This record gives sequence, C-alpha cells and structure tokens, in this order.
Amino acid sequence: MYNSAKKLQRVLTAREIRKTFIDYFTVNHEHKFVRSSPVVPFCDPTVAFVNAGMNQFKSVFLGTAAAPHKRVVNSQKCVRVGGKHNDLSVVGQDGYHHTFFEMLGNWSFGDYFKREACAMALQLLRGPYNIDPERLYVTYFAGDKLLGIPADLECVDIWRSLGFPTERILPFGCKDNFWEMGATGPCGPCTEIHIDHRPGSITERAKLVNAGRADLTELWNLVFIQYNRNADGSITALPAQHVDTGMGFERLTALLQNKSSNYDTDLFTPIFDAIQSVSKAPVYAGSFPDAHNAALLDTSYRILADHARMVTTCLADGMLPDQNQKLRRVLRKALSISEQVFAHQNLLAQLVPIVCETLGEAYPELAAKQQTVLDLIAHEQEVYKNLRESSSKAFAEVLTEFPKLDDIDLMECPGFVPAYREFQVQRSSFPNNTIPGDFLYKLTDTYGLTEDSFLKLAELENMNCDLQRYRAELALAKLRTRQPQRSGRDLQLQQRIDKAQAELTKRLATSTDNSHKYNYSYDPSSESYSMPIVSSQVLGLLHNDKEVSNLRLTANSSSSSSPSATLSIVTAASNFYFESGGQQSDLGKLLLLKNKHKPEQQHQLQVLDVKHLNNCVVHVCSLNHSEDLELAVGDVVQLQVDAKHRQLNMCHHTATHLLNAAIRSLFNKVTYQVSSGVSSEHCKLEVGLLGKRVQKTDVQHIEDLINRVICSATPVRVQHLSAADVLQQNDITMIPGEVYPEHGLRLISVQCPELGLSSKELCCGTHVTNTKHLSAFCIVNLKQTNRARFAFTAVAGQAAENVLKTVALLRHRVDMLEQQFQADKLTNATENELQTIRHNMLHSDIKLPFAFKVDTLERINEMLRKLKETSRTTLKEFVVVEMRNLMLEKPLDTNPYILHYISSSALLEEIPLQRATKLCTDRPILVVSMCDNIVKARCCVPQNCISDQFNATLWLQSFAATFGGQVTAPKGQNPELVCNMKGRRVNTQFEEQLEQAMCSAQAYAKSHLDT
Repeated sequence: MYNSAKKLQRVLTAREIRKTFIDYFTVNHEHKFVRSSPVVPFCDPTVAFVNAGMNQFKSVFLGTAAAPHKRVVNSQKCVRVGGKHNDLSVVGQDGYHHTFFEMLGNWSFGDYFKREACAMALQLLRGPYNIDPERLYVTYFAGDKLLGIPADLECVDIWRSLGFPTERILPFGCKDNFWEMGATGPCGPCTEIHIDHRPGSITERAKLVNAGRADLTELWNLVFIQYNRNADGSITALPAQHVDTGMGFERLTALLQNKSSNYDTDLFTPIFDAIQSVSKAPVYAGSFPDAHNAALLDTSYRILADHARMVTTCLADGMLPDQNQKLRRVLRKALSISEQVFAHQNLLAQLVPIVCETLGEAYPELAAKQQTVLDLIAHEQEVYKNLRESSSKAFAEVLTEFPKLDDIDLMECPGFVPAYREFQVQRSSFPNNTIPGDFLYKLTDTYGLTEDSFLKLAELENMNCDLQRYRAELALAKLRTRQPQRSGRDLQLQQRIDKAQAELTKRLATSTDNSHKYNYSYDPSSESYSMPIVSSQVLGLLHNDKEVSNLRLTANSSSSSSPSATLSIVTAASNFYFESGGQQSDLGKLLLLKNKHKPEQQHQLQVLDVKHLNNCVVHVCSLNHSEDLELAVGDVVQLQVDAKHRQLNMCHHTATHLLNAAIRSLFNKVTYQVSSGVSSEHCKLEVGLLGKRVQKTDVQHIEDLINRVICSATPVRVQHLSAADVLQQNDITMIPGEVYPEHGLRLISVQCPELGLSSKELCCGTHVTNTKHLSAFCIVNLKQTNRARFAFTAVAGQAAENVLKTVALLRHRVDMLEQQFQADKLTNATENELQTIRHNMLHSDIKLPFAFKVDTLERINEMLRKLKETSRTTLKEFVVVEMRNLMLEKPLDTNPYILHYISSSALLEEIPLQRATKLCTDRPILVVSMCDNIVKARCCVPQNCISDQFNATLWLQSFAATFGGQVTAPKGQNPELVCNMKGRRVNTQFEEQLEQAMCSAQAYAKSHLDT
C-alpha cells in the first residue's frame, strides 16, 4: 500500500490526530469545541442512533433552534446499524466498515462559507497532517437541469485558486455531490476530498474517483447548505448559508499511521492484544476472507473489537438493549463470538476497560459509566443464557421454526408463543407491511403483549405498527371498562366525537396558550394550592360530534337530555393540564353566562376530560339538561381548575420523582425508568433494576428516605432549558428512548445533599413547590414484572394521610384480635373476621402500606395456622369462605370463567381442591393451591363449554407448563371435563412462576373460550 502521507519524524497516535484536528480549528480559526452528543438520539425520532456529526445540529439547519456558536468543531460518536447506512452485515469482512465510528467535523452557522471552508481543510491536510497534496482529488456538484440548479463553478474556482490543477477537480451529480437532510428541508452542493493510495497516471486514476475502490477513497466531505427543498420538490435559496463538514476519524488515522486497514491502527490493536491475552488464541494476523481463505479467526477479531466499541459506547450513553433490538443483536453476537470462537464467555466484559482507555480521553463519560456498562453486559449475558437454556417446550419449538427470535427477549411474556403463531398465520393479510391496530389490540387483550413487546416484534420482522389505531382501540376498551352500561350506539358516538375533535382542531389552524397551567401558588394558611381562574375566548365548539358556531339549549330539550351528551370547547388560552408525561388531565368547570342580559347569573359546565389535539386544548364538558344554555364562538368563558384534584396530581408527580431518585440513591445499581403514571389516587413507577431484588426492608428504607426529604422542606425548583443545554450535563435523569423537544424543556430539581438524594428530571408535569407540601409518603404495592423490573405504587399528600388513617384502625383491630387469641378467647365469629380481613387485604382495592400489609398478613396467618388444630373451622370451611367470597365478587355475566389461586391453601398441610371446584359448576374453573411447598391445580369445564380448542386438559396444560407439571384425569372420569395437575415441589421463585402460569392460562382461556 502506497504511503499517502509524507514521511513524518514521528507517527501520530490516534489521540494526537484527534487533538490536532480540534486544536487546529479552536486555536487557529476561533471555533468553539462542542462535546459529542450521546449516540442516543435526543430530539430526533427519525433515527435509531446518531449516525452523523450533524445530528445534534439538525434543528439549527431546520431553523427551529439557534446555533450554539457561529463556528463549531467536535468529534462525534456515531453508530450505523440498519436502515440506509447499515454497516453491520459487512463489519469484519474488510478493513474499513464499522458499527461504531467517530466523525471529525467543523461547522459554520451563517458565518464563513465555501472559500474559507476549502482553504481551512486543505491547510490542515497538507500542514499539521503533512499529507502530500499530489495525492488528492476534489469533486464538485455538476448541476441538475431538472432541479434548475447550475453547476457549482464557484467551488471549481476556489480549488483552482488553492493550487489544484483542473484534472484533479472532478464534476459529479446529485447522487455523490448534492446533500439533502430529507425529502424536504435544507440542502446544498458538497465538495469531497479524495485521496489516492497508489501513485499512477492522473488521467487514469481520476476515472476511479467515486468508483468504490479501496485504493482511492473519500477522505473529507464539505457540505455547503445554501438551498431549501420545498414540499413541491422545487429548490429555493436559504436566507443564511451554512457549512457542515465530516471526516471519518478511523480512516484518517489509518492514513496518517501508514496502515492499509483501520483495524491495524492503535484504535484497535490494544483491543486485539486484550482478546489474545485473555483467550490465548493465535495472534491477530490481519488476513481477510477471499476465495481461498475464510479468515474466520481474524474476521472474528475484527467483529468482536468493533462490537465491543459500539456496545460500550451505547451502554455508557444510556441506551438499553431491552429497548433497542439492534443494540441487543450486536451485543449477543459479541457474546456468541466470545464463547464460540474464543472459548471465553466473559471476554466481552474484559474488553470494556480497554475500550474506555482508548476512547476515554475524548469521551470521559465512558470511564465514568464503566461499571454501569459491565453491569448491563452481565445482565444481558444472563438473560441470553437463560433464553438459550429455556426448558419451555413451546419456546424450543417456535425457536427451531423461527431462529431469528433468538434476537429478542420476549419469551418471558407468557402469551408470546401463541401470539407469534397467530401473527405468522395472519401476516400475509396485513396491508402495506403494517401490523393493523385492531390486531395489535388483540395482542394486548388476548395474549398480554405490551406496546413495547410488539414494537420489538415489528422491528424484528421489518414491519410497521399502526399505533394510532391501536391506541384508539385501547382508549375505546378503557371507555367500555369505565362505563360498561354504555350501549354500542354510545361507543360509536364517542368515536365520531373523537374524529370531529381532531378535524375541528386541524381546521382551526391556531394554538391554545396553555402556559397558564403552570401558574399556581401555595397558601400556607389553608395548606393548599390555588389556581387562578383564566378568562378566554371560545375558538371552536362541538355539540356531541357536530361543529356549531353557536349553541342554544333549553332545559330538558331532547338535544341535551341524553346522559352521554357532551360539549367540546376549544379556547384561545387554558389553565387545564391535558394528559401527558404520565400525569392525568385536570378536572374542573367552565363558567359562562346563563343569559347575556343577566351577567350575574353564571352557568357551570363540568369538565370531564382535557385533550391536546393539533396544538389546541379541547375541554370536554357534560351537559346539564335541567338549565338553559347559550354559547357561541367568540364568547368569553372562565376556566376554573379543580384545585384539590390538581394538588393530588402534583403531590403524586413530585413523589414519583423522589421515588425514582431514592431507588437510585439507596441501591446504587443500574436503574432505568420503564414507565410512570400519575393520578389523583396514586402514582406508579416501573423501573429496571439490575442486580437487586427488592425486599420489604428495602421498601421501608425508601419510604423512610422520602419522608425525611419531605420533612426537610426542600424547594422543588423548575429550570427552563434547551436540548443543547441538557446535552452538556451528565446528571439529568432521562427516560431511555424518549424523544424530547428542542426547546422549552422543564428541568424539575430536588436537591437534598444532607440526605444523599438528588433528583433532576426533564418533565412537563405539574409539581408542588416544596417537598413539605407532600406531608406523607408510603408505598402501597410492589410487583416484580420481569427478571429485573419492579413496579411501585405509592401515595402522597392527602391520599397518603387517608391510607395511614386506615392503617391505624386496622392495626388496632388486629391487635385486639391477637389479644383475644393469646387469651384463648377467640370465637367462631372472630375467627371468621380474621379470614375476612385477610381476604380483603389480599383481594380488595383497599390501599395499605406494603410493609404493613406483609407484616399484618404474617400475623394473621400465624394465628390461623395455630387455630387450625383447635378451631371448629374445618378444612372445608377454609376453602368455602374464600371461594364463596370469590363467587360473589365475580358474577357469571362479567366473568365467563374462574381462574384462582386459593391463597388460604398456604395455611394448610393439604387441601382437597374438589371442594373448591364443586362450588362453581356454571362455568369453567381452574383453581391452584400451594401447601407445604407443593403446588397442585384442578380444572373443571362444563360440557357446553368444550370445543376442539378448549377443554379441561388443554386449559390445565397451559398452566402446568410453567411448573413442568403432569396433567391427568381422575380415574374413570372424562379428561375433557375434569383434570388434575400432580403436585410439584416449588422453590423460592414460586410467586413469579405462579404469575407466569396464571398469565398463560388467562391468555389461553381468552383466546380459545367462546364467550
């Protein structure tokens, strides 16, 4: 390979090459260094990874954000896996493709333009980098008659004036020398600097530029953004001109270090040395696959080194394999190569410190997050191992049939296997390579898949999801649940109203000023928040699904007498919070004049829901048919938020932030938010927590810390930031995969250093202004939803105080019963009361602190165990009490089958399950018991419910598979009517296994039982 650089006194290291580039522009040309953005796209939903240096400045070019500085330089971390720029499949096959790479770039935002950019580039190459200009070719845009854009002859003149001979200045068309951001938006011609790695005739070598040759390659691309492509395809000039340049760092390093392959540079050789040292494999020889040599070992060296760099960078930047299947695929490939080629299963983890060392000077976040990276790799390694070793017969069968399922982690979802099989049957009927919304809803309703789950499935299958229709179906289902008495006609009306609201707000082509929702204050005397009333003009009206410009209703008129009649009102300004950021929408009133001639009389409309559609706030109000109503577009109404409801929401939203921060502070483990929900009743937070199993004592520690933060009366501060501001900070908690707006970001901060708690989150929700306004906090439920995921439900403020009052009453009553027990004064009535308390604690919606609930149940269970031997209550009565309560709670008309774990069975040494099934003969029933660490199950199905797909044996098998249980019918009985699962000894994971088995049985019944 010809040395394209002049002989240097000393070969520069990769670090020196990068530093030379940055220093050249900052010191010599007054550029501002801007640190690399994370490889996780922050404000751009159009890409899965940051794949170019310009990504973080995209909004500047689009005109939606101001430039951070007029002149900028940086080295940007980039990842290319999938899509238009997919390097994954060829990584390792040659010397220059990578999934992770660095892009050196300099930018001018409305400052210098073509001449300065070309001169700076050439001066750097032949000056500090000492590259022989006799080996350089430059290209320019040759023009496009169709677009009406002339050739960029200005660029030709610039290169000539810089000393380039005409034969080295080459014209190319749009494909090579016209850059566009997308179908519309900023665009412009570019000039590329190419380098010839072999000497030869200029005339002959010039023909090989842009010919895909490895010995004549592009080195630097200088883009001149001077046009805008309009929606009709036409091109117009931009008011300001920009420069965007990019030079691949790995290729430049190979050039300056006289290497024919990027993998031979000091960016990769330390990683190769570590692979060889740990695995004791033969030394990397630099061979590439050809017709005579597969070069498996050297190719594996390159793939593993490349993937180690990508995985380390992505994980350090907060990207999670659980939420990015491309990252998971790369990580699992690296794990497989480590184990299968280099015979060392932990090899990938041992390469992480080497990657951090080689890249850490440029990207200090890698070293800071090294332990996090190692923890995530260890977790993924365990998940992958368990997946491959899964004993599930159904999983093994589907994996054999569809091997690519090995790339996704959905086997923990009990309904996935039947869901995937139905997907394969139906997919040929899906139009436009899109999974329809109604089928997605079925995946959720029948098989228990979440939106996250089927998005992973769609990505694997290279399909799209109709999420809009899916969410509409989901909303409709919630509507049915909330208002089961509503007829099909009412539901159809609601769908028409939803459509009319969307059309109205789109037609209005205006936006509601919703900033008033953040205008509230705390009154210490009343210990409550006040929300000022806002007066605003009506912009649009809907009476049910009909748009009207004015509305006149008389008392008891037919048009307002329907209980489902609504009025949708769009106003120019609003102080109502619409559902977003996990926080539910406000309730309240709209006040308007009953009679314009009598202004002292006001009509009140109850606001039932608030929506944000096409930048408009829609207030959905119920109509009171007992009063006259007159309202028109242009009228002024007063908007009054329900302050008590809002305050509960605010308390719970701030409590969610404190809960998130407390978990991170106390456990010091890799933690990431999965989802959150805030309502007036409670708050919910689901987090991924690696390497930690949350116990009752952990819950108590969390509660104690948060309550101490509440007592500390710490201010809750709000700061307004831009995306550029956020990217310069390292301590802000963000939701992985969330796409944030470019401007108007609200940073909610609670800093309590004396207690070791720091909470900094981007959030659009409403919050209390001081932690003391929460008054109290307690966790009322904890559920493990996945191998490393936990869902917390908590209450704060008045909701927490109500819970604590309930606790005081219940504790007192249980204390009294325990005293009676110790005094041997328990009667049948008090024993039944213990059973009732226990049942209500387990099966009702009563909210109790999690730790209190666990402790109290243990006390009650202990009393019941001891009473079993002496009490008049028989085994039959233990079962009967629980089953009769269950049958009362689940009537036949709304529960076509019964699936139940008999919780009282844990108190007994043995339980005859037939006693339970005999109490339910009108529908299919599957009951489960666990006595003395032995789990059993019994299933009975009436004759009229049996089909080819559903009977007692089939249903019970769907449950028993999780435990590996055998299913048989009682001797002499029909296995389609009745079936038992033989007892299986259980371990400490019983609760997780039980939940998985119950979910499988639930999915099977929903799918196959004809209701």
